[in-house]
Amino acid sequence: MTLGVVLTLGGVTGGRGQELSGSVAAASAPSSGGFVLPALPENWADLPFTLSASQTTSYNSNVNGIAIGSAVPGQVLGDFTSTTNVGFSTKANVYNQQLYLDTTFGVIRYLHQTGFDSDIYSVSAGDNWTLTSRCSGNLGVTLDKSPVEITAVVATSAGTGVNYGTTTAFNETGKCAVSNGYSLLFNTGWSEITNSNPIDAINNSRTTMLSAGIEYAKGPGTLTVLATNSEDIFNRGSIETTVGLANVTDFHTFTLNYTRQINPNLSVTGLIGLVGATGAFTLGLPKTLLPIYTLGTTWSFTPNLTLNASASKTVAPPTTIIANAETTYLAQMTLVYQWTPKVAVNVGGSIAYTNGAFTPATVTGLTPFLTGASDFYSANAGLTYAMTPFLSATLNASYTERVTDHTITPEDLVTVSLRYRPY
Repeated sequence: MTLGVVLTLGGVTGGRGQELSGSVAAASAPSSGGFVLPALPENWADLPFTLSASQTTSYNSNVNGIAIGSAVPGQVLGDFTSTTNVGFSTKANVYNQQLYLDTTFGVIRYLHQTGFDSDIYSVSAGDNWTLTSRCSGNLGVTLDKSPVEITAVVATSAGTGVNYGTTTAFNETGKCAVSNGYSLLFNTGWSEITNSNPIDAINNSRTTMLSAGIEYAKGPGTLTVLATNSEDIFNRGSIETTVGLANVTDFHTFTLNYTRQINPNLSVTGLIGLVGATGAFTLGLPKTLLPIYTLGTTWSFTPNLTLNASASKTVAPPTTIIANAETTYLAQMTLVYQWTPKVAVNVGGSIAYTNGAFTPATVTGLTPFLTGASDFYSANAGLTYAMTPFLSATLNASYTERVTDHTITPEDLVTVSLRYRPY
């Protein structure tokens, strides 16, 4: 069905990116009795909305996330999936405000393990607001349901199965220019995250966030100082709390971030900071502050070859383990080669290490597979072919390996997709 929609909509362009239809008259519009009919739009950009569609077929060699040697005889490890998405987006300028709506709805179907079939969606709506000539920002609401990758799933030796994460979020960001390159920043947010898998559901949480800081932008460089407080309220019962897991974790984060465009082909970004946690909201500083950092670069060696590389340490709410917080060390790199104007090739890889933070050293009563440290290794390669400016096809292959307590959980994923999206 989606393929038919894609080819039908793609055929309207006639293989040309800007034209909506070769038969549309440009300047004149018919009139009747002195009433002038509105002219038809000449370009896709003139339409009040944008339609998109995609079709993806994937093969996952370990759809349940089962560790090597833990599979039950006769159990299905790999499976094919089909994902169909259709999207609608629009925006409108009302005085100095830009209202927007971006939606995507889809279905995921499994060939054998039909119990994992699900509807998915992503809805984002809000206002890119402007207040006088000095202040601007965004006020938006996001609703999302999507499958969670193996690198963001709590692991057990027997596998976790497919996990769908559902997010409801409200966020506000704002910046007001003061003078001489200085601006005041203020951000707030509320979000709720739930997981369909019972094991991952222990990390279900509601988060409130408040952040304020100062930005200094001069020439090609930008320096930002932020102080953030976020409170995570977990959906944990008495059993989890008795073994050292908190129902409330309040994060205090202080960061210094610098970005610079060194030249048209090279940009760098760096962040250093401190993160502490308490069991409830407090204006005082936590007793323990852990360092965090990020260093990244985008470098275009040649007009056709670009490198993206980064290394980071973060302390954030838990995803891959059950804890009060999670420390993650991550190094990753991606090379993108624009082989021809229509064909792009990318290769990349990453190494990560995660461990619990602000959690008792020994969480009794829970298996180490749920609470222990994990190593992640991944490699991927992909090929994208732009058939028209609106229509593209992608072939991607990746390998992910998770090592937890001397147990290895591998995953091979091959994906073929067709995507239609006008400008």
